[in-house]
Amino acid sequence: MNKVFVSIIVFFLTGCAEQRIIDDLALINAVGYDVTDNEKNPLKLTVTFPIITKDGKYDRKTILVEGKSSKEAREKVRMKTNLKLESGQMRVSLFGQEIANKGMLPLLNSLVRDPSIGTRAKLALAEDEASDILMLQIKNEGQNATYLEQFLTKLNRESLRTNYNIYQFLRDYYDDGIDPILPVFRVEKNNIAYNGIGLFQEDKLVEILKPSEARYLFLFREEMKQGNFVEQIDVGEEEKASIMLNYELKEHHIKIQSSSTNPKKASIYIKLIGDVIEYTGKEEISDPKIQKKIEKLITKKIQQEGKELIVKLQKLQVDPLGINRYVRNKMNYKEWKALDKYQSYQDMNINIEANIIINSSGKWK
Repeated sequence: MNKVFVSIIVFFLTGCAEQRIIDDLALINAVGYDVTDNEKNPLKLTVTFPIITKDGKYDRKTILVEGKSSKEAREKVRMKTNLKLESGQMRVSLFGQEIANKGMLPLLNSLVRDPSIGTRAKLALAEDEASDILMLQIKNEGQNATYLEQFLTKLNRESLRTNYNIYQFLRDYYDDGIDPILPVFRVEKNNIAYNGIGLFQEDKLVEILKPSEARYLFLFREEMKQGNFVEQIDVGEEEKASIMLNYELKEHHIKIQSSSTNPKKASIYIKLIGDVIEYTGKEEISDPKIQKKIEKLITKKIQQEGKELIVKLQKLQVDPLGINRYVRNKMNYKEWKALDKYQSYQDMNINIEANIIINSSGKWK
């Protein structure tokens, strides 16, 4: 009797299940959002997914449409393919610079409402238009979405805890003590190249930091546990030397030095221990005295360049370092809500205090 009952259940479950044949599906792996000049259809949506050609080769198909909203544009995409659209395999959402300037929250909310798209889907910015990147034909690279995902995974791995995905962006957006950041890509000589970090105030893109500036931004972020410091330093007598330091962040803390209701000063303390990978100076860097000299020069460089970056962030009124998190911890809820946090942040005197220790000089001078 039990066997008969189980057989009936299996029969009905098999009959009711929706059959999905992979050849009939368009497994979306990337979407791009841009602004159009069309008032009736202000959004341009770029969708890309892998296909198998008639001769059995692996290829990709890219569809561009315009619409009033992301959902309407998606419906137009659906009408342009004989395959059933599926978003569960989406790897990357790419946003053009102009649409990021206007605010990304409505589009992110639309993505979050789709139960097939996880919050771990990665996000990135295009320096110009997202469609330019997704439509680019890169030699020996099949899927631009896979290329971007691997690039973002590499950036995540290098910074250990900085994940450029929907979850982290929205987490920082809703945290009133820090502003989100996203990596920026552009088309460069028929290739996709990383080109810095986009700074947001809430959900609006304010500025794009060059890679050289972004390097210092990550140097002062607590989650950046390791990285590379590559710079030119003045070694004396009008001589400059290039140095590459592979470092590990040993200490990081931010101290607010002010009254609870009027934060006026902050200090960012960092301690780095690193190995010299390359040094082009004439001095013998294995000499302990020379190492001490280089440590002081690197410290001076970090403090100077870091201060310039901090001043720039304050002028832009963006807080990707989370200084306001520490200010918030000094106040009660009423005091924090009464504070003009961006103006207060802009008016603060924020100093960099660095301690650099060379652990190994490597095999080269």
